[in-house]
Amino acid sequence: MTDNRTRSSLRLWVAIVAAASLGAATSAHAGCPSARSQNSDVATTITFVNQSGEYRGIYWKDFSGGDKSYGGLNPGERKTISTFLTHPWEITNGPGDCLQLVFPRPGGSIVRLTARGRRAHPSQGE
Repeated sequence: MTDNRTRSSLRLWVAIVAAASLGAATSAHAGCPSARSQNSDVATTITFVNQSGEYRGIYWKDFSGGDKSYGGLNPGERKTISTFLTHPWEITNGPGDCLQLVFPRPGGSIVRLTARGRRAHPSQGE
């Protein structure tokens, strides 16, 4: 039963990520794909852990594809944000260049922000 629920949740997550990219507005930060939030149906959390050694900005992509700042993280800091599965998050460097776009996963995500050139990948919550 648990395996079926896990597979079902993962299929839902993949479908949400694919759908969230369609018809999205262009990012204000250079280098990121377009994305926008789709709905607020399935609540989750996303935790950003800055292991990059540099400042990182965090932006929520709203329902029209606009960027809403959620502050930033200095090296070694972490921040947990309540969010929804279809809500994309953009990570920037100090000057505001987009480094990556991430989506939360079912059950919560931990995104370890690493040095430039190495992409962070969300992992299942701890």
